[in-house]
Amino acid sequence: MLQITPKFEMGNTIYFELDYRNISGVLTDPTSPTYTIKTSRGVSSDSGGPTKRSDGIWYIFWTSSASGDYVLDYAGSIGGYAMKKRILFKVVDTSTIY
Repeated sequence: MLQITPKFEMGNTIYFELDYRNISGVLTDPTSPTYTIKTSRGVSSDSGGPTKRSDGIWYIFWTSSASGDYVLDYAGSIGGYAMKKRILFKVVDTSTIY
């Protein structure tokens, strides 16, 4: 399956929606949900706890300050099991494109 990396404009605020599912695939609220955004070199850019939108759906807003490749990891515990997911994305600076 071909995975397309989402691209966002540098300086804009990005909305990320994070889904948490139990072993059966049902949206379920996690215990201690967290997120971390890092550059592709592993330098931490932001971290914290997401905000709940509805059962199993949480979100964060993040404003980019530099272009490059990033990784958003989010995690939590559901039914006593740790879970972790990853979103790869790119921030681009179009102000230098003519």
